[in-house]
Amino acid sequence: MKKPLSVKCSAQCEVRLGELLPRDITNLTEFAERRLAATGLNPSTGEDVTQRALLAILQGLESDQGGRVPRLVDIETKDTFLNYVRGVISSLIEAMGRKRQFRAEHTPVLDDVMASDDRTTLLPSRNAELSDLRDQLFSRLRARAPRRLRGTVAAWEAVFSESDRIPAKTSRRYVSEVKVLAQEIITELGGIR
Repeated sequence: MKKPLSVKCSAQCEVRLGELLPRDITNLTEFAERRLAATGLNPSTGEDVTQRALLAILQGLESDQGGRVPRLVDIETKDTFLNYVRGVISSLIEAMGRKRQFRAEHTPVLDDVMASDDRTTLLPSRNAELSDLRDQLFSRLRARAPRRLRGTVAAWEAVFSESDRIPAKTSRRYVSEVKVLAQEIITELGGIR
């Protein structure tokens, strides 16, 4: 259970909430949209996040069961309060990123990709090209990679068709080294078309 807000702090917070103008709410919403886009989340939920932040502050004022409780220094001036609200917004967005909810969905439209009922699949000609690339790339990577990188190469080969990421089984530095080797090999193969 949280420590209850003092009467002075509660009254001052209500004053700061009352000072918020539509322009301030718009600026907070734009801030939320920028933060959402920067973290790969759907920026169209910026207004929702802003409202959730303000609701959390109100809940913190009205009960000891949840919500956000500002410190006295967070509500000294309107500017410090706006900064506090931006912090609450950032915290909510970070939590959304962890939960992966409200994730923006990007569905590229490509000539060589056809949509099936439940997923996007490559046309057979593109699938064959990708398979050839995989075979050439990984045979050369296995031949060139030092022993410490072989586990990372094997892990990447196992998920190559399903993922655009190289799994970091041991060290993220190894992933960077494998990427450099792969880029050299792709250049030797004439690049990707």
